[in-house]
Amino acid sequence: MRTPLFAAAVVLLSALTLSAAPLSVAWAANPAAGKTVYEANCAACHGTDGTATVPATPNFAKRERLEKPDAQLLNSIRHGLNIMPAWQGQLSNDEISSALMYIRTLGR
Repeated sequence: MRTPLFAAAVVLLSALTLSAAPLSVAWAANPAAGKTVYEANCAACHGTDGTATVPATPNFAKRERLEKPDAQLLNSIRHGLNIMPAWQGQLSNDEISSALMYIRTLGR
């Protein structure tokens, strides 16, 4: 009796833990939607092809800053960094994740 109850508890706790974990950009994002978000909100400074148009802005066409992990880049997009404005509250998490997935396709 104890073994099936213990096994059920382990399965339940595992399911709860996995369901609470945030999705990675690869699973949550849509690069086609990200292109639309990027063109509307990012291209003015980062260029339509990723070639920066504003000084001190990362040039995605040259893969600048793209060696950083998703979590760090998502944080920079959400909260802003240096001259970049914060996008949290203006864009949804899905839009931000999709934009990052699209940005990662630039310069390849």
